[in-house]
Amino acid sequence: MSRGVKGGTVIAEDVLDAEVHRDLIADPDGYRRHVSPCRRCAGETIHAHCFRERILRPASPQESSRTATIRLYYCPGCGAVFTVLPAFIARHLWREWETVEEVSTKNAEAPRTTRRRWLSRLGCSAARLVQAIFALGARLSRKLTELLRDVRTRRDLVDAVTSARSVPADAPFAGLAGWIHRLEAGIRLM
Repeated sequence: MSRGVKGGTVIAEDVLDAEVHRDLIADPDGYRRHVSPCRRCAGETIHAHCFRERILRPASPQESSRTATIRLYYCPGCGAVFTVLPAFIARHLWREWETVEEVSTKNAEAPRTTRRRWLSRLGCSAARLVQAIFALGARLSRKLTELLRDVRTRRDLVDAVTSARSVPADAPFAGLAGWIHRLEAGIRLM
């Protein structure tokens, strides 16, 4: 808000696959619950504004890119425009979280520089992320609180929240990324 930014990105944490996304995008009210009331002015009237196409790059050059339609909502009260991104799409990475997980954990095929960059990010300190999670306080399970004490890197963090069953086991990166974005929008998992 200090930079005059109105709106922003909202991650729909419950949308973990493309089929659910297709159903929600077809209905103007599908994603409205994620942005209503307005997060900026608390206004109740949020309009389905328009769509954007997001190109999702594949892991390997042999596969073809896909596009995903993203819904934008507009608040007439304050002029804010919110982009609602389904949780299965990795924000800022132009890929699905499933692709990022496969490359980062199962050594799936990807460009060498991309793999190196993602592995480097997973090896970075998770101190700020852990601090944001501890800010939740009493809402953390005892098991997760104990596991977070030993977390040093972002990979350790993914392992800890997966072990504590705090995120979906079949989509740990997507679950954790949405959780982190909700806690502090400027911080990213990757």
